[in-house]
Amino acid sequence: MKGTHKQVMAKKDKILAELREKFGKASIIIFTDYRGHERGLNVKDISELRKRLREHNVEYKIAKNTLISKVLKEKGLEGADEYLKDPTAVVIGYGDPVMAAKTLTTFAKEKKTPAYPDGLPLIKGAHLEGQKLNRAATMNVATLPSRNDLIAQLLSLMNAPAQKVMGILQAPGRDMLSILDQWNKSREGSPAS
Repeated sequence: MKGTHKQVMAKKDKILAELREKFGKASIIIFTDYRGHERGLNVKDISELRKRLREHNVEYKIAKNTLISKVLKEKGLEGADEYLKDPTAVVIGYGDPVMAAKTLTTFAKEKKTPAYPDGLPLIKGAHLEGQKLNRAATMNVATLPSRNDLIAQLLSLMNAPAQKVMGILQAPGRDMLSILDQWNKSREGSPAS
């Protein structure tokens, strides 16, 4: 940060306040290795990632590790210091944490290189609703069904017994119609008395 000491401190305080607000509302915080355009994502890639994340109520924020660490400790989210080595960017999800992880991992898979076979940005770990996740667990979150998919599955399961009951209740009527239809056909085919 450049400028006078007063300007630097004001800028730092503004970033801290912004991180406090964002982390306070977050359902998931994913730590990624931000390396800049020399060894990682370029400006165009970062813009594309941000655009995709915004579609799912997720942000991509680049900040100094010391500032991220300070806010995490204030929020009681301990244990992330191991993820705050090298330049860091955080993916902050406010809604469905699975969609944040899915969007990030899908993007990373598209950015595979020989130097980065897992893609870019490199995922270090996460905090999911207060629980620390390592890299593998964070990647596994992306394989889970989204919140909307889970709700649809749950509603389908809840609806299945009602559909069975309706089928059972309708069966006697169908059976009676079938019997009457067969009786009617048998009468049509028999000689008149």
